[in-house]
Amino acid sequence: MIQEGVFSFLEAHPANKYYIGYSGGLDSHVLLHACAALYTQYPQRFQFAAIHIHHGLQAVAEAWVEHAWHICAGLKLPLNVIYLNLKPVVGESLEAIARRARYQAFSAHLAADEMLLTAHHQDDQAETFLLNALRGSGGAGLAAMPRVRGLGLGKLGRPLLAFSRVQLEAYAALYQLPYVEDPTNAETQFDRNYLRHEILPRLQIRWPAANQTLSRAAAWQAEQQQILAQLLAQQLPQFAGSRPHTLSVRALNAVDALMQKVLIRHWLQQLGFTLPAAKKLQSILMDVLAASSDAMPCVKWQSCELRRYRDDLYALQPLSPHDPTQVWVWEHWEQDFYLDSLGCGLSKSILVSSLKQQAKAQGLPITVRFRQGGERLQREQGYSLELKHLFQTAGIPPWERERIPLVYVGDELRLVVGIYPKP
Repeated sequence: MIQEGVFSFLEAHPANKYYIGYSGGLDSHVLLHACAALYTQYPQRFQFAAIHIHHGLQAVAEAWVEHAWHICAGLKLPLNVIYLNLKPVVGESLEAIARRARYQAFSAHLAADEMLLTAHHQDDQAETFLLNALRGSGGAGLAAMPRVRGLGLGKLGRPLLAFSRVQLEAYAALYQLPYVEDPTNAETQFDRNYLRHEILPRLQIRWPAANQTLSRAAAWQAEQQQILAQLLAQQLPQFAGSRPHTLSVRALNAVDALMQKVLIRHWLQQLGFTLPAAKKLQSILMDVLAASSDAMPCVKWQSCELRRYRDDLYALQPLSPHDPTQVWVWEHWEQDFYLDSLGCGLSKSILVSSLKQQAKAQGLPITVRFRQGGERLQREQGYSLELKHLFQTAGIPPWERERIPLVYVGDELRLVVGIYPKP
């Protein structure tokens, strides 16, 4: 039954390659075994490989890696082991940090037209629905876990959501699967474990079909969210800002607060950011949208910074540390130039012939620097322009200005990358 369910899922969601998230526990072992059986039956139709994440949080982590190698070798499935370097964040649970790092690793591993399969099942769906309800989540949270969603360049699929934990246990017993037990799964200080061991069993005494019912409620919410997303996708272009991936503050302020919240949530989802909590979202409305046009407010949460400049609303990854006093010499003009601090490269094509001719004729180096203040751009027409004025005219937000590479010939600023001369 489980193998048939997995087969139907894969047929409905084809991919060039399927990666199975394999922890070694019961759930993921059942999924791994079912996929291996399907590969035996249809070797030309499906391509599988397993991924095991080494979190490094428990003493048995190395033993779990060995277990994963042994099981995958027996099933003749390739295995990829990814080691995480987790760094605790003050005020955030280690469980949340590990989950985020795990999915970042999965995301980085997927290529286009590839899918990660995880073994979340019906009981997990019911727990997620209740957890999100207790946290005061809206429709997106109550939709719990979708069967398929985007992940990096590929997708994430959950083929076991229709099956209960009892069914997975029966499958494991039938095939005598030697799965491992994570001792932390019994620790009820974690919210999910508390629901699993203390609350849901009591609910099932009164309502035996509680897990199925809660999962069905999540499915209804998911359908509603899909319809809402389709409607918002049609509306969002009307609220576009002047720069790519921004929203217009003026357009947002023309609609009521409820519509503002829905649009901002959808926009953030489209950009791949974690949605803000209710208080953060209210701060966006009060402190950002309602701010004066010359203000530059910033609201931060987890891996997102929401900023405003003029009429544009920006959602950004937190800015990395940057030293604007750095100076590099671009010695080899025939090669692209890589800037370590920004994690990006400058194309050799930006060094126009007149710039190189000046450097050669005067025996001057070509250097790459960043804004310090007071710079003037020397134009070929023989006059200069204050860099600050150039940035203002181009509408460059202040937080971007000190990170824009400036190309000098000697002590003359000749090129502002991406702005002058215009690409």
